[in-house]
Amino acid sequence: LMSGVKNNVGRGINMALVNGKTGELLDTKFFDMWGGDVAPLIEFLKTIQDGTIVLMATYDDGATKLNDEARKLISELGSTSITNLGFRDNWVFCGGKGIKTKSPFEQ
Repeated sequence: LMSGVKNNVGRGINMALVNGKTGELLDTKFFDMWGGDVAPLIEFLKTIQDGTIVLMATYDDGATKLNDEARKLISELGSTSITNLGFRDNWVFCGGKGIKTKSPFEQ
C-alpha cells in the first residue's frame, strides 16, 4: 500500500481502506493532525462502509487535533489505544467497520 521510499506518507494519520471480502484497495488518505483540521477525518470516518478493513498508521504527530468525536469513531473500528494516543506517539492499527470486538492488531 505504501512504497519503500522514505517520507512517502503524510504527516498525521495515514489510512488505507480495503474491501473485507475481495482484498481490493478502496482508498488511501492522510489527515494532518498537527497543522490541519480534524473535521475532514471525522467526515471520512463516517463514510466507511460495513465490512471494510481499516489500516491506520501515524507519522510525526497523529494526535494533537484529535477530539472526542474522532477518537470515538476510531474506537468503534476496534481500537483500544486511540483514547490514549498523545503528541508524536507511534501508532499502527488494523480494524474494521462493523467489528463486534476490539482488534488485536494494534501497537
